[in-house]
Amino acid sequence: MTDLAAVALVTLAALAIGWTTLPLPRALLAAALAAMMASVTIEDWRNFRVRDSMNIALAAVGIAAFLLGIDPLGPDAVRTFLAVIIDAALTGGALLLVREAYFKLRGREGLGLGDVKLAAAAGVWVGWQQFALIVFLATLAAFVYVAAATVRGPGQWPASARIPFGTFLAPAIWLVWYLAQWHVLLA
Repeated sequence: MTDLAAVALVTLAALAIGWTTLPLPRALLAAALAAMMASVTIEDWRNFRVRDSMNIALAAVGIAAFLLGIDPLGPDAVRTFLAVIIDAALTGGALLLVREAYFKLRGREGLGLGDVKLAAAAGVWVGWQQFALIVFLATLAAFVYVAAATVRGPGQWPASARIPFGTFLAPAIWLVWYLAQWHVLLA
């Protein structure tokens, strides 16, 4: 399956899920977010990078939706544009602090700037309040991946091995965003 076909399949699945559970504007947002997160997942998995253009698109679509009166955070969200920017700064800043702390402790890069920018763009969609859950889910998924690779492989994960964290972060962003939409509708 080609990358484009995989993104199209994920987008259609997200649209179908959104269509049956969300009002039309939010179903379209679900599909758009799924397409962007699928693209990020594939790119990071293959090339260990999250392109700036992907992060810009993610932030731009979220901001455009907000400016059109559809706050990506949820139908009951009451945010100002300044709050949207603060959410992006806090989520991106949180991963930037992790990146810098790791570099100070280990003397090498452990988290790419693309992941930091992805976190900032995600803040537009999910706000800072949900970001800890996203990081937890992404970290848990990465841990399961490493554990499975270790069991199947030589029995030890090399300290120098790289993990494409954006590959785990992107689906967690979509999942938490979707669940937040669903929860709001049930409340």
